[in-house]
Amino acid sequence: MPFISHRSAPPIAGRRAPCKKEIVMLTLLRTAVLVLPLVAVAACHNEGPAERAGESIDNAGQSVKDAIDPPGPAEKAGRAVDRAVD
Repeated sequence: MPFISHRSAPPIAGRRAPCKKEIVMLTLLRTAVLVLPLVAVAACHNEGPAERAGESIDNAGQSVKDAIDPPGPAEKAGRAVDRAVD
């Protein structure tokens, strides 16, 4: 029985072998698909000074609203859950 290498096998109908440029592009695309979500998650974790200032302004606005219209027990419970989650 003669030795048959994988290179002597007939190509799959309708498909051609990818060229080097296509292999490089596919590798870069696969890498980007794997790495970019990780970078996005890592970037969203840290709070910057602008976010802390915005949160402070939101809390001040909420305090003014609460002075005019005090929250009920359900709203207080909802806020407690929000603070625990954040």
